[in-house]
Amino acid sequence: MPDVDKPFVIEADASKWATGAVLRQKGVDGEWHPCRYLSKSFSPAERNYEIYDRELLAIYRALMEWRHYLMGGKFKVVILSDHKNLTYFRTAQKLNRRQARWSLFLSEFDLGLVHVPGKSISQADALSRRSNEQDEIDNDNEDVVVLLDRFFIRGINLELKDDIVERLGPDDFHKSALEQLLHQGVPPIKSALSDWKIENDLLFFQNRVYVLNDTDLRRRIVQSIHETPGVGHPGQWNTTEQVQRDFWWPGMVKFIKSFVDGCATCQQSKINTHPTRTPIQPIQAPQNSFPFQVCTMDLITDLPECDGMDSILVVVDHSSTKGVIFTPCAKTTDATKVAEMLIQHLYKRFGLPDRIISDRDPRFAAEVFQEMGKQLSIKHSMSTAFHPQTDGETERVNRELEVYLRMFCAKEQTRWKEYLSLAEFAHNNRTHSVLKKSPFFMMMGYHPRPLLTVFERTTIPSIEERLQELKRIREETTGLLELARQHMIRREKQKLDVFEKGQKVWLEAKNLATGYPSRKLAPKREGPFAILEVLGPVTYKLDLPHQWKIHPVFHAALLSPYKQTEAHGPSFTEPPPDLIEEFEEYEVDAIAGHRPKKRPREFLVSYTGYDLSHNRWIRMEGMENCLDLLKDYIKKHKLKPRDPIPTQPS
Repeated sequence: MPDVDKPFVIEADASKWATGAVLRQKGVDGEWHPCRYLSKSFSPAERNYEIYDRELLAIYRALMEWRHYLMGGKFKVVILSDHKNLTYFRTAQKLNRRQARWSLFLSEFDLGLVHVPGKSISQADALSRRSNEQDEIDNDNEDVVVLLDRFFIRGINLELKDDIVERLGPDDFHKSALEQLLHQGVPPIKSALSDWKIENDLLFFQNRVYVLNDTDLRRRIVQSIHETPGVGHPGQWNTTEQVQRDFWWPGMVKFIKSFVDGCATCQQSKINTHPTRTPIQPIQAPQNSFPFQVCTMDLITDLPECDGMDSILVVVDHSSTKGVIFTPCAKTTDATKVAEMLIQHLYKRFGLPDRIISDRDPRFAAEVFQEMGKQLSIKHSMSTAFHPQTDGETERVNRELEVYLRMFCAKEQTRWKEYLSLAEFAHNNRTHSVLKKSPFFMMMGYHPRPLLTVFERTTIPSIEERLQELKRIREETTGLLELARQHMIRREKQKLDVFEKGQKVWLEAKNLATGYPSRKLAPKREGPFAILEVLGPVTYKLDLPHQWKIHPVFHAALLSPYKQTEAHGPSFTEPPPDLIEEFEEYEVDAIAGHRPKKRPREFLVSYTGYDLSHNRWIRMEGMENCLDLLKDYIKKHKLKPRDPIPTQPS
């Protein structure tokens, strides 16, 4: 039976045919139980009312029916409605006589209107519909409202409110506050008495709900605000500002900062404004080295075709002179041909190198090229995945060569091959900024003439003097290169990020083929992945999914730490699979993409509670346990039927 000494909640709804309402009160078990039901059809004239009039009539009928319980009560009557347009009545309206009459009647009650999802008031919704019209679609859930602003209260999830009230018991601060306010009238902390009040079993501080010292409850509140699409995963400051509008507790700024730091969605999707600071490890040149003893190598491709050539093989002396060798070739050149080109253009001039440094181009990583290095005792060092800075010296020379060709071949681009020898001569005859001498001078002891001179030199140095000069120059060169290397290390030595074995990190996704329809909307990072092995100061081996066919060693610049804070809690719960017909089945959360040209068609699925690195490509016949998601995806993307849709297992 209804008890007038306890608060009431009314659920009200209207359809095209009738109004429905449920009167509820909280029982001894803490649940909101129905006390009374109301269902009443519309007359033919009332069916022609606008949507907002029908909604207001549903509230009017409920209050009229139960006014002997509600009028003059000790508690505010909370009315739940599933209509988004409750705000319509908050502004000044030109009311007709009917609306004015209803509004006058409603003003006699102490009301609070709260918008809730339709599924939360399913009983009122059912009472407002005729059984023979269940399948008819109407517009009864569109925007509505026509009530004074004082009728509206700050919406708070009733389930969340119940949790707050239930957990207040063991909270010493809350107990002290209640006792002080109820009996002594003095607040327990340094603030004005007017800042505190008790309403509906809740303690308010400056019109904000006080949240007790319960980490799970505070986490739920912040999560419900931070992750909702209407708020949109803001940063620390904006999340704090949003939560402080309705809630308060001591130390909430620090708690919210920690929560946002631990949000995996933010870590994975937002632009990293504080990239990982990694130590620079310049490659050390051997002492008293000879020209091209250590060399770097790269390819410039996709140039305009000239005599069947559209690429350039670039070889740079890393050990002593910084000289270059430019050789035209074709993009289709394989590893065998690259090895032959090195013999023809490098070996005949300077002999065999001790070490070759390159990126992970398939031609350099091919078994044939690797075998050649073993047979000739040449050590081959390749860069880590997606980190061309390892071969940065050649990348810099590539840019200079492209600028040279752009200046001389812009109008006749198919003539680039004619200028390649001149470009090589020009580079080798330039004074190096660190070595203070040109590669030609360090190799031969003099500068070749690029142009006619205005006078003739008559002084001819002896052979002995020239050899001594070359030896001195190369010794100086080694020292200068080492000084430059140490300067780079010192410049980047402060505030470096270092990772440890077993630590989880994010991997930058800009170089990964992840299968998302649009790279613009794809996550910025993949993972988190555990570090299996620390291979060097800046190189790490990651525990990648087995279906990823890429090299698992990465430079630290592509990694960023994964953060899991106590305030946020675990981001990925990784629930165990269900056993369906003795097979393990994981719950599919969403379908992220598909391979349009793959036969049979495959779909990229993500799993509930797992990070995106666990996404899998699944054929259509393997998706019988997520048919609803599959059918919605096919309909949304207008996929033509190519393979039969599986049936639900019995």
